Amino acid sequence: MARHQPPASEPAEPPGWFAELIDSGSEIVGEDFVGTDLRELSLRRLRFSRCRFDGASLDGVRTEACSFTDCGFDRAELNGSSHLRTAFVACSFAGTRLTDASLVECKLTGSIFSDVSLRSITIAGGDWTAVSLGGADLRGLDFSDVKLVDANVVGARLDRGVFTGADLRGLRWGQASLRDADLRGALIDGLDPRIADLTGARVELEQAIEFARYLGVRIG
Repeated sequence: MARHQPPASEPAEPPGWFAELIDSGSEIVGEDFVGTDLRELSLRRLRFSRCRFDGASLDGVRTEACSFTDCGFDRAELNGSSHLRTAFVACSFAGTRLTDASLVECKLTGSIFSDVSLRSITIAGGDWTAVSLGGADLRGLDFSDVKLVDANVVGARLDRGVFTGADLRGLRWGQASLRDADLRGALIDGLDPRIADLTGARVELEQAIEFARYLGVRIG
């Protein structure tokens, strides 16, 4: 059942009903937070499973070592939120607002982003295995040391992106644009350069040899 509360501009403490809920245990399952105001909360070591935060106000929320599994954040407001070592596994972010959000060493395995602006987010490491970012505008983002194995960036704009130390094995990048991207130090095994725009991209010698193999180029 959805919970409602009086409007508040900047709640400094969790609403009473929410505080009672999280005090009852570290795992919260199947709860409905649709449209609720949970701004500026600080959450630590909590587990949410199959919960709905669609349309919720979560601006300025801070999470640390939390986990959200199979949760919905469609059309939620997460502007200015910060997340440290938090897991969002198989979650849905459709039309979610994430302006100036930060994701530090977070796990987003299997989550789906659609119609979401991500250009102003800060990413520091983490596991983005099998994340769906098809068609997203990711220009200029720094994915250094991020694990993007089997992720979907088909048709995405990754121009000027930085992928130093990133794991891009199995990345689905057909029709993606990586103009002027920095791929040096990234693991690129299995990436076919014929299906993406790599104009101006920076690569190391070993990576160039790997790409040449797909292009049928004989070196030496």
